[in-house]
Amino acid sequence: MNIFKKKIFYILLLSLGSCGYEPMYSKKEGFNIAIQSYQIEGDKKIDRQVVSSLNLKNQIKTIGYNLIIKSNKTLTAASKDSAGNISAYKTVITISISLKDANKVYKKKTFSSEFTYNNIKNKFDLSQYQKDIENNLINKIVEEISIYLTL
Repeated sequence: MNIFKKKIFYILLLSLGSCGYEPMYSKKEGFNIAIQSYQIEGDKKIDRQVVSSLNLKNQIKTIGYNLIIKSNKTLTAASKDSAGNISAYKTVITISISLKDANKVYKKKTFSSEFTYNNIKNKFDLSQYQKDIENNLINKIVEEISIYLTL
């Protein structure tokens, strides 16, 4: 009986191994939309990271859309303790993209991501933590933008 169970297990394992599973991001083919040029407005650090992550280049093409990227970062105090000291921060990053063809807007969407975290007494560690959070939020939004542009 035990040998029978092992044989069934191996048959199932071999048959399910070729089910056609493929990771979603294994092929980075680029966008289905031809991007002629891009413009950036807002926070320069965020814009540079978005442009480099999306692998955009200003190329002189006759056919394509103009991509406009507007970014904004907001750091606010989420809560304060009884003494009035900040006990939690909230970082919100908003990126708006629009694809324009001459004067007509083809696609337009705003992506936003936020994170709330506790205060750290060491200010250097707090600034490093805030930079890490900012990078993570930007990467999350860049993935959403990439999926949006490929559709």
